[in-house]
Amino acid sequence: MTEGDVATAPATPAPDHDPVVDRLAEGLAARGVPLAGARVLLLGLPECRDGEASAVPPLAALLHAAGALVRAVAPHAATAAHPAGLLCVPLTARELSEADAVVLLATPGDAERPLVERWAAYVHDARPAPRTPRT
Repeated sequence: MTEGDVATAPATPAPDHDPVVDRLAEGLAARGVPLAGARVLLLGLPECRDGEASAVPPLAALLHAAGALVRAVAPHAATAAHPAGLLCVPLTARELSEADAVVLLATPGDAERPLVERWAAYVHDARPAPRTPRT
């Protein structure tokens, strides 16, 4: 991964469009990969736990609706189905290298960062912008 391989979401969304999905689609298209059929790995979701009645995160649902093959990292879990149907996988070099895009939803931890930097070909930064304190 190089500095040029990290994309960020635009500051203002277009009407009726999700800015993360739109920007990810643009970044993948620039690499010759359509969003439909692309393997997208979400990094930074809350832990996937068996038996929880949680919904698929909105971004995952939107990506799935666009035809992407969506997986999410569950740092301490074996490969398992999320209760809402999202496939959760451990963070491995194989998962990262096989992904067409890794979407950062949270800042990677110290243990995750080297793996992402080494194995992810394209990282899309979808983390929320830091809030500026008011004075």
